[in-house]
Amino acid sequence: MQEFQLRVVPLQNNEFALELFQCAYKKAGEKKRPAAQKIGQLKGNPLILARQAVYDCLKQNNYDPKSLSYKRQSPYVLSETSGVNLAVLFQALKRLSKPERIANITEGVRAMSNEEAHYWFAKMSNGHRRSAQKAIRVLLDDN
Repeated sequence: MQEFQLRVVPLQNNEFALELFQCAYKKAGEKKRPAAQKIGQLKGNPLILARQAVYDCLKQNNYDPKSLSYKRQSPYVLSETSGVNLAVLFQALKRLSKPERIANITEGVRAMSNEEAHYWFAKMSNGHRRSAQKAIRVLLDDN
């Protein structure tokens, strides 16, 4: 199973951003695991509108959503399923500003099956990020 980490980045005025990292596997013969790869960041209005998806993810990984705060220093360790779902969400919401679009896409990603989320994650991770972003936005935004 692949491991993901959700890290809290404190901002000004008690606000924070969330950054999602995909942890690399430790290769045979290596003493340390390679550095985690940053998947994306969510902050501001998109984070506020997608907070329920983040809360659900934390609950699925046995964390209390109330522990999500700008003061948190240790990362949340997420399962592969939760990490993939959040990765798709973070990528789909990247650089969006219209609240209605953000809400529609967030609900669409939350409703995805595990297989569907893995499909989109693979598309976005293997050099097709821009075209996959456009496609998932068209698919999920019913405007």
